[in-house]
Amino acid sequence: MADETQWVTVHDTAVTNANPDSNVNVTLDPTPICFNMSNKEFRESIIKSRAEAVALIQTRLTALARWDTSEQARAKKWLGRSDAVTRGILHAGLPRLLQVMKELKPENIIRWDQQKQRNITCTIFPDNGSTDAAVCKPDTAKRIIAIYPHFCTSPRSQLWHGCQVLTLIHECTHFTDVFDSNDGMYGVSVGLSFWAQDNPDKAIRNADSLACYVGFSD
Repeated sequence: MADETQWVTVHDTAVTNANPDSNVNVTLDPTPICFNMSNKEFRESIIKSRAEAVALIQTRLTALARWDTSEQARAKKWLGRSDAVTRGILHAGLPRLLQVMKELKPENIIRWDQQKQRNITCTIFPDNGSTDAAVCKPDTAKRIIAIYPHFCTSPRSQLWHGCQVLTLIHECTHFTDVFDSNDGMYGVSVGLSFWAQDNPDKAIRNADSLACYVGFSD
């Protein structure tokens, strides 16, 4: 079979029976998730990004357990504090973030305009041209991440500014059973660290701050 063949799961089961009115109607959307790559390429890219995100979270967990001067400085830089409360929040949230990231599947990531087809209870924000992704926090159990065209043109892994790896981490911190984070301040850059010094109570719940703590690399 040709390598470029793309398989799409259209239903969980396939059986034959003689029961009337037992058909399952399936509507296929042929539009690629990302306009600049095939869905096969998209899946492969997401799997690579997920693996890198998992490794970054594991590194932070190891460093958090050690909690030496270097790790405390990293927490202070991105989260504004390195006290026992901050460490406790990280100690509770990072293992949950790791588990969610490990379980994240490419099919959990949809185009933002597919939200109605996936029965998401929130209305995902319209595309403003610069947004990368969004989640519907009340639908935490579904683990759906809606991505925008800007995500598709973002570098996959350049950890010194916005990239797809850090975006996945950012979005997964939003889930209510992970960090229940919000978007008090955007900006995957060193500028965000200055904001954290004046807003530590907000930074510890800010998605970009948590993503930078986990994976930003100068």
